[in-house]
Amino acid sequence: MKYVIIAVIILVVAALFYGGYYMFRSVFDSQVKGEANTDPSFVDSEKDMMRPTSGRLQAFQAPLMEAFHKLPFKELEIKSFDGLKLKGYLLEGNPKEVVICVHGYKSGMDWDFCDKYKIYKDRGSTILFTNDRAHGNSEGRYIGFSDLDRFDVAGWVDKVNEMYDSPKIYLHGVSMGGATVIHCADMKLKNVCGIVDDCGFNSILGISRALCQDVYHLPYFPLGYMSMFWSLLINKVSYTGVVGEKCVRNTDIPIIFIHGKDDHYVPCWMSESMYKACRSPKELHLIDDCGHAAAYMRAPEEYTAAVNRLLDGEVK
Repeated sequence: MKYVIIAVIILVVAALFYGGYYMFRSVFDSQVKGEANTDPSFVDSEKDMMRPTSGRLQAFQAPLMEAFHKLPFKELEIKSFDGLKLKGYLLEGNPKEVVICVHGYKSGMDWDFCDKYKIYKDRGSTILFTNDRAHGNSEGRYIGFSDLDRFDVAGWVDKVNEMYDSPKIYLHGVSMGGATVIHCADMKLKNVCGIVDDCGFNSILGISRALCQDVYHLPYFPLGYMSMFWSLLINKVSYTGVVGEKCVRNTDIPIIFIHGKDDHYVPCWMSESMYKACRSPKELHLIDDCGHAAAYMRAPEEYTAAVNRLLDGEVK
């Protein structure tokens, strides 16, 4: 009987470790492809994390994509701190005002910026769109999930400073990109003068807990903690290594926080929490009837005015 109990314990522990590994790979491994849901009835359904504006956002962005892809991009490349080749795409304008745009999880520069890049184009800014590691044609197997991406953004900041003489640099991120630029706030990056965080999460632990509880209706213990173990072991990403509230508490960079009130992917309270913790000049814009990453579509004038205030040095 004793050996049966031991065998059961071993099997349970092995199952938990494998379950955590499966969870880790499903989130971080770019080689694990999720199956896209092409059923029109899924859009804005109770199971759609982009609801309630998913359908409207797709319809809004679709006609903008073709024009975006025809823009006169100049391809740039840097090497990450861990040896990956990362690609970026530059729209040249005023060399004194450079905006680095960082896309979200399993997204790209086109979907996340085909609409809102016009704010900067209309100003004549130089715009750099980055491809995150393990996205697009940047190298890497595992997604950085903001923890590694913040160092990649630091590399792009260095590249911009090499290219231009004393530019004012601004960071604009959407979703995971929003978390990334917030996690850059206390890194004292040269010539970074402002940050736009559009629906970014505060920490990997925070967003993974929220997704487990609110989306998948699963307890975080034990599989969540098992995935933390595999993430640290394989990807060198700590769920608790960087927290947005701490980053914004230790910066003097002006920050604009933008979030949809009805975001079912990244909870709105995360932006509210970081806004409260922030000690630098700041603004918080919470958009009505707005799901994930749809703030510009729902409130283009408010969004544009806030970004222009940031770049004009008018955020209090």
